Amino acid sequence: MNRLIKAAITERKVTFLLAIMIFFYGMYSYYFIPKQENPDTSSPAAQIVTIYPGATAKEVEEQVTIKIEDELSALDGIENIVSYSNPNVSVVIVTLNYEVDYDEQWARMRVLLDKVKPELPSNVYDYQVETELTKSAGIILSLSGEHYTYEQLADYAEAFKSELSSVDGVSRVYVEGAPDKELKINLHLNQLNQLPLSIKDVFDLISAQTVNIPVGELDTAYGAIGVKHNIKNDQKSAYESMIVYGSSDSGSMIKLGDISDIEMGYASNQHSFKHGEDNAVLVTVYFDANQNVILIGDEVRAVIDSKKSQFPSDLKVSEVLFQPEEVSRSIDGFLINLLQGIGFVVIVVLIGMGFRNAFVVSVAIPLSVTMTVIMMKLIGVDIQQMSIAALIIALGMLVDNSIVISDAIQIKLNEGLPITQACYEGTVEQAIPVLTSTLTTVVAFAPLIILPGEAGEFAKSLPQVVIIALIASYIVAMFVTPALASLVFKANRTSQYEKHRLRKIFESGLRGSMRMPKFSLFIILMILAATVYGATLLPIELFPYTDKDLIYIDVFSEKKGDLAYTQSLSDELYAILVKEPGITDINASIGGGFPKFYLTVGVRPESADYTQTLITFNLSQTEGYDSREDFAYHLQTLLDEQLKGGFATVSLLEINQPGPSLDIRVSGESLDDVSKVSDDIYGALLAREETINVQTDSASYRYQYQLDEDLSKMSQFGLNAYDVQLQTALAVNGMTVASIPSDKPISVVLKGDISTITDLENFSIKSSATGEKTLMKQFSSVSLKSELNTIKRYNRQPSVSVSANVTPGYSVGELQSWVQNSLIPSIDVEGVQISYGGDQEIFDKYISGLLGAAAVAVVIIYIILLIQFNSLQQPLIILMTVPLSIIGSVVSLLIFKQSVTFTVGLGVASLIGVVVNNAILLIEYINRERKLAHDVYNSCLNSVGRRFRPIMLSTITTVIGLVPMALSGSSFFSPMAMALMGGLIVSTLLTLIVIPLIYYQLHKREDIKNVE
Repeated sequence: MNRLIKAAITERKVTFLLAIMIFFYGMYSYYFIPKQENPDTSSPAAQIVTIYPGATAKEVEEQVTIKIEDELSALDGIENIVSYSNPNVSVVIVTLNYEVDYDEQWARMRVLLDKVKPELPSNVYDYQVETELTKSAGIILSLSGEHYTYEQLADYAEAFKSELSSVDGVSRVYVEGAPDKELKINLHLNQLNQLPLSIKDVFDLISAQTVNIPVGELDTAYGAIGVKHNIKNDQKSAYESMIVYGSSDSGSMIKLGDISDIEMGYASNQHSFKHGEDNAVLVTVYFDANQNVILIGDEVRAVIDSKKSQFPSDLKVSEVLFQPEEVSRSIDGFLINLLQGIGFVVIVVLIGMGFRNAFVVSVAIPLSVTMTVIMMKLIGVDIQQMSIAALIIALGMLVDNSIVISDAIQIKLNEGLPITQACYEGTVEQAIPVLTSTLTTVVAFAPLIILPGEAGEFAKSLPQVVIIALIASYIVAMFVTPALASLVFKANRTSQYEKHRLRKIFESGLRGSMRMPKFSLFIILMILAATVYGATLLPIELFPYTDKDLIYIDVFSEKKGDLAYTQSLSDELYAILVKEPGITDINASIGGGFPKFYLTVGVRPESADYTQTLITFNLSQTEGYDSREDFAYHLQTLLDEQLKGGFATVSLLEINQPGPSLDIRVSGESLDDVSKVSDDIYGALLAREETINVQTDSASYRYQYQLDEDLSKMSQFGLNAYDVQLQTALAVNGMTVASIPSDKPISVVLKGDISTITDLENFSIKSSATGEKTLMKQFSSVSLKSELNTIKRYNRQPSVSVSANVTPGYSVGELQSWVQNSLIPSIDVEGVQISYGGDQEIFDKYISGLLGAAAVAVVIIYIILLIQFNSLQQPLIILMTVPLSIIGSVVSLLIFKQSVTFTVGLGVASLIGVVVNNAILLIEYINRERKLAHDVYNSCLNSVGRRFRPIMLSTITTVIGLVPMALSGSSFFSPMAMALMGGLIVSTLLTLIVIPLIYYQLHKREDIKNVE
């Protein structure tokens, strides 16, 4: 190490050349490194959908869901298993923790599913597995127009798709909302009943007319030539003219068009979109992984502008989502904060050290940053908000090592040593202390890399980048700083230390404290106790909402399965929202959710009773709302009052997985017991004034007509179950009978005109054995029954969640406490288990993770200090500075009225390594003074004098570098910056008093012994 330092100084031209090469390669790497808004988080969840036609929810649960759950429980690293059993369909969602190999477990899952398949009913369809539940769209375009049909819009969308698919970096493009065309054959069953035909006979006749059997080949003089039929069945008229019955008596022919209405239309229960009041079709673009989406966005923008110029002027092409611009805006904002921070740091160093010294120290910033970018590219860390925030946090620390080294070199120069020798000895003398301080800071951040859950994965790049930057700054301080100092520094014969007034103030304060050490320590302990109390007053909002002006509204219709009613509900919602000042755009999805438009927002499955609306807004144009939360709450109360026939939930985008503030899970073996307890909880929460959006997913019921068939009567009429069920299904629901060739094949659907239960009772079933027809009411009776609509299970037990959000001005913590300490004890919960999700689950998971990370950091730092100082006592003295940082953090949050967020926890945990550095410098200098035979008292005083400037400069540069982030207004990062700034300032000021004071208190007897 010493040889390398000496070589860097003596061969400084080589050092400078290498530094310049690294700088420009770092700039090159920055241009090409992938850029995105948020870190990539691999999906830890898989969804298995299994169709079981004709089954009730209970049958689906018992015969499909439970069997799949039991088999998948063998997977490693299961966080939870949630399932929903509905009529005809089972949905099982398996969530893994972040400690296992997802790909390996998903491969095992498919093997297990294949294993359980033979145990399922024979008519169950193949399962569908989705493991990329967090893949978000990069761009969502809406094509709409007042006079355009969905089919016309789809044609324009396909033109977009073909162009966008060829852009480098685009993985796939989908057109969504394009309707599926159908040729609908609606049979008049009253007329059919007059003929010796069944609806199944008509189905078979149409199938026979549209069949296409390969003919083969003919051998000719020119070789084998294929032969094929070309039946023209691609027109409505071809079906209308099909002969379905001919009378042998009269010779009359009955055509299909005589007994049915045939029309070209769209498939029923079609998922559709609207932009404002106009029909819309979406073009959804997905990007390849690990790409610079900003560069891709430039190419996509050029394609969009080119195509728009070719389209009619009244065709609207709107951007529901354009991630490249959002990423660019987000990164630009963070980079401005970074550049502002660099400027502030350079100014502070210039004031504190003079031009020459400031120039040498400031070089560490761009060089360390570019070295960090190079390493980020090598290890696969992208440029996104977390990694740039890490650079801002590390900004002030980047110059800390260079400040210490340059200060040591300046002292040696002032003592009269030659420039080369001063640079070498000053660097070597501080190499170990600087290494130790760097290691302690690295150790404080390192445990944060393995924090649990989605948030840990989301935040992982922050400690990674800080650690890389600190290591880079150490390398720069050890080699580039002394090499540059040997070219620039000059001796300063005037002592800098005696002129510093602030230093004299601290020395006076230290002398006063050392005269009354016990009283001084008591005062500090009282301040610490007051801080702990103050911390209990801070509101907790671990994962605040994002800073995006976007709200999404989920609406569930009261009428199950009625898409037309859901459409009217969406129109009613639009009519309410369009009157609101500040709302700039409204997009609606009817019959399902939008494609995944944000990292933490899940995709809703298609459902005839669900609609989702996206709105963008300008907060400054609203009627006096100061925050996005207030505006969202206003919309929620407005919809609660005015929207009829459905239940709306207004949501802002969240950094963590979205969900209610309060979530109570009730599980147990008996669904009846679970439902009873959950209903009691739901009623109690509904009565509380501090709750809003109180919801429950308690097992719901729906009405269903049940056909009770008498088998003995069926046998008398020559009927079997197959005849009855197939013909009834054709009459009521219809089936696809043929397909018309097209770019997008058109289904031909045959269906009866049954619309009432009376129609069904008078429907004739033809016996395949006798050929005779019998009315349904002759062998069956109809009754109206209620059956379970959805059965939810959590971790393989029936489960119901009761959730609520908290009205602004109230505390979710107090509500949670009331639930646990008052509500639950007052309810008979025998036979069920109560667990908590929402903020409580998040708090337990992440705060325990942060506390664990802090504990690990403290232990490792102690070991490092133990090795450096070879003392059990002195590392403990240094670690006493850790609580001092908490004082400043809490006071700062209280003063600026900030909440405790997850990033605040990250900041406070990382302060451990930062604040001990100042104590290390003080203890290291006190020990050096004592080796020179100075007494303990003067050694403690001199340590403050000699280390005052580097300590203050290091703190001020770190604090000043955080100022732009603190002022940015970011809900996620501003509280962290304020906590860091407050913690650093207060801990530094107190460290300059407390460390010498404690050291003196513990070692002052040694001076007495020496005197004796």
